[in-house]
Amino acid sequence: MELQIIKVNILLLGLIGLLFMGCYNDVEEELYPTVNCNTAGMSYSTDVVTILTNNSCISCHNNTNPQGSIKLDTYSDVKIYVDNGRLFGSVNHDVGFKSMPQGSTTKINQCSIDQLQAWIKDGALNN
Repeated sequence: MELQIIKVNILLLGLIGLLFMGCYNDVEEELYPTVNCNTAGMSYSTDVVTILTNNSCISCHNNTNPQGSIKLDTYSDVKIYVDNGRLFGSVNHDVGFKSMPQGSTTKINQCSIDQLQAWIKDGALNN
């Protein structure tokens, strides 16, 4: 009888220990760290071209074989889609626009979207 009580106590202590090991107070800043995204002074030649290149926009929408007859390999081409809202609407997956990259439910990274938006808000200059 005493042996059985000891076994039950050990089992209960073990279960209580497992319960406490499973408890953890997550800190939101540790789970979702702040990403530093510089959106100041965005430049077409330095920032926008890099974003369009790194996200395969230019590889699909170039002068050689423009998918959907959309070209994005020169400033004047990009400016057309900035002015009609299609560039930002597509990369931001806004309602009413065809989401890009095509075939993906995932947007390009938020920092790139924020940088494009900043460049557009600053006048989408050819700089």
